[in-house]
Parts: sequence; C-alpha cells; structure tokens
Amino acid sequence: MLEIIGQSLLEAAAQTFVGAIAGYSFDKMKNRIYGDNSFDGPFDLWQRGIHCQNITYEDTIAFDGLLSPYIQLFPRDPYENAVRWNSLYSFEGKIDAKEFSNLEFYAGSDETIRTGSLNGETLVGLYSRYGYIGEGILGVISTSYLLKHIPEFFQEDFYGKHVRITATLSKCPAQHGFVAQGMFQKAGLTLNTDQYSEIPYLKINSIKLYNKDRDNICSLLGSPWAATAQENEPYLVQYGYISNRNEINSCIGRMINSPSWDKVKVYYDAIKSPSPSISFTNQFIL
Repeated sequence: MLEIIGQSLLEAAAQTFVGAIAGYSFDKMKNRIYGDNSFDGPFDLWQRGIHCQNITYEDTIAFDGLLSPYIQLFPRDPYENAVRWNSLYSFEGKIDAKEFSNLEFYAGSDETIRTGSLNGETLVGLYSRYGYIGEGILGVISTSYLLKHIPEFFQEDFYGKHVRITATLSKCPAQHGFVAQGMFQKAGLTLNTDQYSEIPYLKINSIKLYNKDRDNICSLLGSPWAATAQENEPYLVQYGYISNRNEINSCIGRMINSPSWDKVKVYYDAIKSPSPSISFTNQFIL
C-alpha cells in the first residue's frame, strides 16, 4: 500500500481537532454586558483580546464575523504567518524535495478542511466577514444547535454566514506544532513561531443571525488540497474563493486533472470527497 507523504503531519493536525472536540461543553450564555469582551473579527480577538491579555481562558466573549464549515488545517496565531513563511526561505543547509514540500505545506496558512459533524459537535472556522482561511480562529459548537439556526450548514455549496456569536475562550493541544518543530529542526531551520503547546479556540454558546440582506454579504478565500503518495508532487494545492462556486469548482477540477490525482490518499472535504474513504475526517479523526 502506498504511504501518504505527509502522514505524520496530518495525523498531528487531526489530534488538535480531536482535543478541541473532547474539550467542548455547551455553556449557557452568561447574563452580562460584554463591553470590552466584544470583538470584531479574529484579528481584533487575537490582538486586543489574547495578545493584550484583556481576556483569559474561560471568559465569555461576543464575536462578530463569518462562521464557516471550512477550518484551517493548522490552526494558529495569524500574526505569526509572515515570520513562519519567511523562515522557510532563510536557512542554510540541504533538504530534499519531499522534506521541503512538507515544510512548505505546513508553513502555508490557508490550507482548509471541512470535517462535517463529529459525535454531535461541529468544528467551525471563525473569520472576518470577508474572510481568509489563514486569518481565523477555531470554534466548536453543538451540531443540533447549529442546525437549528443554520439548517443549510452541511449543504455542499455552503461556505459560511455572517453572524454574531457568544463563546467561551478555551484551549486545546496543538499536536501539529510538535511534529512541525521536528521537521524544521531536521532541516537545520530554527522556527521562531508555533512554539505553543496549546492553541486558543472558542466554545460557541449562542448564534445571532443578521436579517437584512446587506448584512449577509460575505466571502471566504482559501486553499483546497489533496495529499498524494507521489514523491514528486506530494500535495495538490489550489487557491481561490470558496464563496465563488465557479471558482472553487475550477480549483477542484485542476486537482482532478492533475497527473498525480490517481495517487491521492487524503482529500480536504468530507462533504464533497470523491470517495468517503479518502476524506481527512475518515482518515484521521473518525
């Protein structure tokens, strides 16, 4: 059987999500005025909330932005994206093409997955209203509660909705960070980011929908991908607007038409996977 080139990295990413699901509990919305605990998108939450230590774990916050079924494959602090990417091209030494492909795939910030529902909970991505996969934060919500408010959430073409939520800040183990550190060290590269052992995420308590059409306008940009058993092309990665049906279909079409498609072993989307057996969810989470 052909092995997946980046299997250990993908397994570690999955453990981050398993940790988030395991730590989820449906908290009742607290009766309080949120004041400074109200955030406009993930950058505001990361910087004013987390970096400036205006909120701590188990605080309940209000968040306005895009709630999406597409989540970041390697959830992380978006303020570290540039340093991580620049580090990839600023080291001395030798590295083979396969190792570099794994490092490049990890250093990228916008690879996405869609997992579907997992044991009664759902992993969601939380972004700015006009979102980018590399600039978000992970969330977890009860699937039954989610579908009461957004019944179309698991439809094939659904990419997200502009909402206001309340949520509790929590943390889950970032297993992918440890695996990536070993990869970078093997290449002789000192990685100054992703040093954390745990990553913040939001346990969502409530969803408020916007009723006016003008408030529901939003978009989402990111990268669909597939992992192969082909050493000279271990990843098929495309880049486009997931919110644009024609554009995302073209991205997927280019992957399918790649000469390496017949060696694809992992596919990013559990809902639209060509075969359930190759979805990231089935391979690494279920």
